[in-house]
Amino acid sequence: MPRRSSTRTRILDASLKLFSEKGIKETTMRDIASEVGITEGAIYRHFTSKDQIVRTLFAYCSEQFYQVLSEAYEKGENVRQRFLLVAQAFLRFSFNNPEAFRYINLFHYFRGEEVTEYTHLPKDIVLKVLDEAIGEGLIKVRREYALAVFVGTLERIFLLVVSGIIEKEEGMEEEISQLLWRALTSL
Repeated sequence: MPRRSSTRTRILDASLKLFSEKGIKETTMRDIASEVGITEGAIYRHFTSKDQIVRTLFAYCSEQFYQVLSEAYEKGENVRQRFLLVAQAFLRFSFNNPEAFRYINLFHYFRGEEVTEYTHLPKDIVLKVLDEAIGEGLIKVRREYALAVFVGTLERIFLLVVSGIIEKEEGMEEEISQLLWRALTSL
């Protein structure tokens, strides 16, 4: 979390934990205060509302995810390599930051209409590599469908791993990214 004030940071950390576990709507300011060990009124010295916390967290988590995907994209020497690196980075981010990843998904689900207000969204990097592959004739489906397959597949892998249905294994990110590439380029 951003490091402005230790109390502000603790509020954001606690909110991220609670939002990803309980849900945004279900988490109250009282829950957050209790988790941080402060009074409810103390939260208002740092944030004007729960909505401001919700938006601050989304902007921060999305920016972190965007940066990870952007760095992966830049390392690729060709469209196939960029695609594979972005898919692998997507999975690594989700596994290394499960609360942030869950929160980003919750925000999309419950407040999707607000997402367009933000810049540097992770989907921008995914679309960049998909548009490149479509432009080169490697992916022949509509970009929206390709985006849904890309994101949906990787989100589901994350959910299956965290729920214990499949085991996270060494090299799984590479194998899944190859599988996803073959699936999207064979249509």
